Amino acid sequence: MARRKKSELGPSAAEEMRQLLSAHMPEAVAFLVEIMRDAAQKPELRMKAAESILDRACGKAIAAKEIEAAPPPPAVIVFEGELEEWSK
Repeated sequence: MARRKKSELGPSAAEEMRQLLSAHMPEAVAFLVEIMRDAAQKPELRMKAAESILDRACGKAIAAKEIEAAPPPPAVIVFEGELEEWSK
């Protein structure tokens, strides 16, 4: 079977690939969990396995960005009635 680029795969080919790979999902998840729980593995590898599990279960985390905004305008206090007379 000739290899095709991802962009050359039609919707039916992509769905077929998804179905073929889905049969291996339980084994793949079990493998990631095994690595994550294995204290003999390097911490970096265990972390990567945990991140992979979380990314697939919860979606990838959104990076927080600081937004610079203009400071709000100064507050203006208006006294009315008796307070207006008192404030003069």
